[in-house]
Amino acid sequence: MQNLKFKRLLILSNSTKSANLFEFSPTLNLITASDNSVGKSTLARLLFWGLGCEPAFDTTWKNLDCKTSIEFSIDKENYKINRYKEIIIFKENDLAPIEYSKITGAFSKKISEILGFKAMLAGRTSGLMEIPPPAFYFLPFFIDQKRSWTKAWDNFDNLGQYDSWKSTIIKYHVGLLSPKHFELEADKATKKDFKKTILSDIVKFETALEIVNTYTPQFTLTTVNENQFEKLTEEIKIDLKDLQENQEKLLNELTQLQIDKVYLEQQCLISQKIVLELDKDYKFSIENIEGDELECPLCGTIHENSIINRTSIMTDKFQANNQFEDLSIALLTANRKIAINDSKLQTARAKINEINSKYTIIEDEQTINFAQIIESIAGNSIKQNVIEDKNLKLIEIDSLLKDIKGIGKEQTGLLTTEEIEEINNSFVLIFESYIKLLGADAVNSSSINSPLDYNKVITEGGAAEGSRAILAYYLSIFSLVEKYGNEVKCALVIDTPNQQEQSEMNYYKIINLLTNNISEETQIILCAMENEHLKEFRDKAKIIILNEKKLLLPELYEQVKKEFNNN
Repeated sequence: MQNLKFKRLLILSNSTKSANLFEFSPTLNLITASDNSVGKSTLARLLFWGLGCEPAFDTTWKNLDCKTSIEFSIDKENYKINRYKEIIIFKENDLAPIEYSKITGAFSKKISEILGFKAMLAGRTSGLMEIPPPAFYFLPFFIDQKRSWTKAWDNFDNLGQYDSWKSTIIKYHVGLLSPKHFELEADKATKKDFKKTILSDIVKFETALEIVNTYTPQFTLTTVNENQFEKLTEEIKIDLKDLQENQEKLLNELTQLQIDKVYLEQQCLISQKIVLELDKDYKFSIENIEGDELECPLCGTIHENSIINRTSIMTDKFQANNQFEDLSIALLTANRKIAINDSKLQTARAKINEINSKYTIIEDEQTINFAQIIESIAGNSIKQNVIEDKNLKLIEIDSLLKDIKGIGKEQTGLLTTEEIEEINNSFVLIFESYIKLLGADAVNSSSINSPLDYNKVITEGGAAEGSRAILAYYLSIFSLVEKYGNEVKCALVIDTPNQQEQSEMNYYKIINLLTNNISEETQIILCAMENEHLKEFRDKAKIIILNEKKLLLPELYEQVKKEFNNN
């Protein structure tokens, strides 16, 4: 398995004219200090922020307006990623750098390729499969001091952009879902999206049939034989000329206009609703929220509530208002065209009525004039075409449903029951062994049977034992990635494992496990306060000591700035 290892991290703040640089060993690294508030956690988080994730920084750090440069390797390949705000500059070996204006999209695709991360998630709006941002790859490799010890799979902000993603991402990391699964899932999502389009077309056809039935007479001729109809047709051919074709054309146009009208009315309602919602958002942001941040009630994401963001809401509202006005104008135009076409249709019927008195048919004591016959023929012609088109669409739907069902069966067969059981059993054995090594035997693991049982781990044991159980869970996931994963294995970054006032013996067990029971090929970056139990780890590790000056040093500003300029 390939390994991602951090080599160097450069930090630069032009606003404070200070900077720093840190180098890492390919094996063990210890970020330590005698004070607990000098930036150990921030340093760990910057490693992931620089690669496109969104860890939780406090406002003080955000205001420093820093940029980072991270050098890392994947086996023999070397990479460098510079980040400032959302701008990313990516460099691979000696190739020319590539600049990306945002994290999502092309950059997410590029970094997923070099990481071998093939997982995809369905977009909230489109439902189509897309490559998620880098955070979804780095989740198993970072234990954050602030969030990871109390809630699993919650290391970064902005993860709520996808619905119900955890099961999919966990299964991919541990090998329960293969890259082929997502290729098939993307194909299935495309077919489902096409099915929605066809269903929309069928609704339009049904609307067309209703309109035709409304505008054309409904009766069945039985007494008019072919000779009689030909005689009548021959007699009035000169008088009627193209009335039948003209009426059919008008009915076709009227049908399409009515469909357009229904669509525009729906879009007007949607636009009007968006304007109202944006207006509520703006009022909410200025009347009900104190401070510069607010939390999304749906996904928990923290959003800025600055003047710029509130202005953005008003800009969106202005655009939505413009869209509503454009749709309203289009609706008025459609109604005007319907009125014009209806008038033309009435004119055509009036011309036919002029000769109605000359040509009539008696059918079951009902008098049917030739105008009605022509209208019936025109309407039935349109109906027949619409019904044929609708039937073709229904055949397409049936074919798509069979394809989707077939893809689902193929996905089910990608892993055998035995392979799934092997991965789950491996998880249980590894988890229980770590529980034992960490002295968390009081944790009831009987109901923890798969990597998806993370919530059960969180609720087990007391505070100190629960923290050790969470560590056992993360390390078990890391081991499964190493054993069954289909991706590059990242360095393991652990921020402050001495949680919930661990006893001296239990803290020793934690450090001993990290020192002696993790693969020697794994790069570990450990953040911890100075402690005698760190000695064995410390003796083997590269030491980074932070002091009261924290992360940014004025004396390194020119040196680091020069390196950034040379990138």
